[in-house]
Amino acid sequence: MADIQSTLDAFYMAYAERDAAKAGALYPDDGWHEEVAMSKRRTGRDAVVEGLAGFFRMLPDVTWSEEQRILSGQQAAVLYTMCGTFTPRPKEGAEAPQPKTVVLKGLHLFEFSDDGLIGTKDLWNLDSFKQQIA
Repeated sequence: MADIQSTLDAFYMAYAERDAAKAGALYPDDGWHEEVAMSKRRTGRDAVVEGLAGFFRMLPDVTWSEEQRILSGQQAAVLYTMCGTFTPRPKEGAEAPQPKTVVLKGLHLFEFSDDGLIGTKDLWNLDSFKQQIA
């Protein structure tokens, strides 16, 4: 379990630094990340990094506060609260939109093998996100 704990520590450190490449380096070449709310799965380290970099651009000040870690065999679950500021794209001819604060509860699920991280799933409420950025 020590290796899993170390990987989780490194994962959230990379997220705290908003460093997509550092987070992506934790995945194997064929690793994957699934955004359950968006029904989107990215396969391959480069795709994971690309998706995370886009997320950090969308919410440039995003933070995660871990609330609980649950380790079970080769899997881990982390309950978190995510906070960030979303600035909608301006509509042509309209005033610049006001930034919106987003706060979401979520759950990261991690799958490991003896060699390390295999993939992750992120679960959060899409309707709540849409309401907060409207």
